[in-house]
Amino acid sequence: MYTYWLVGVVAVAGMLSCWPMCSEPAAAPVQNVQTAASSAEQTLDAAWRAYNIGQYAKVVQMVTPLASDGNPRAQVILARCYENGLGVPQDMEMAAKWLRLAADQNYSEAQVKLAYLYELGVGVSGRDEKAVSDLMARAAEAGNAEAQFTLSLYYSQGRYGYPKDQSQSFAWALRSAEQGYAQAERYAGACYEYGVGVEQNKEQADLWYSRAARQGLHKEGNIFPNSHHYTLP
Repeated sequence: MYTYWLVGVVAVAGMLSCWPMCSEPAAAPVQNVQTAASSAEQTLDAAWRAYNIGQYAKVVQMVTPLASDGNPRAQVILARCYENGLGVPQDMEMAAKWLRLAADQNYSEAQVKLAYLYELGVGVSGRDEKAVSDLMARAAEAGNAEAQFTLSLYYSQGRYGYPKDQSQSFAWALRSAEQGYAQAERYAGACYEYGVGVEQNKEQADLWYSRAARQGLHKEGNIFPNSHHYTLP
């Protein structure tokens, strides 16, 4: 018994003595993941530059493998290509498919775009007000400025299951405006000017109007629209 115990101690001691050396390679997979993620972002940055100068076939070639691997940013770029018929034949069902995959990963841009498709009933099984409401709310809560402004309009108009509530409308518009979303800035200015959902305040109205104007959106026309629609390309 003593001999076996001694052998066991020696074996354990040997394991402990090589512990730092044995554990060192464990960092390699983490490093590989970080390298892969960095490489993917570089590819997507290059793809987006190509998108903006009209090299759409190249974009599709670059992003398709990443989209298939589950990268939500790649999925949204690929959805844009299918939606607009850029580098591929226009296919709204394929656009919706890729947007849904990204939206399921809580990628807010995909949630907004998919909500618009459900609003129109294009590329999906049909118009679905609950899907519109749920997707837009998730994106707004995640901080997406476009979704926040759209939610503001839903409250203003009492649409998609939201009660007509000008205070809530103003609150969501302000959250969007504070992120620099031009339409929300102008809307917040109008709310302050006319006292819609907030007390009238000329200084605040002028402030938000001027911020919107710096982005090319001037105080003109109907600032309180009856609807906010997504249009097909």
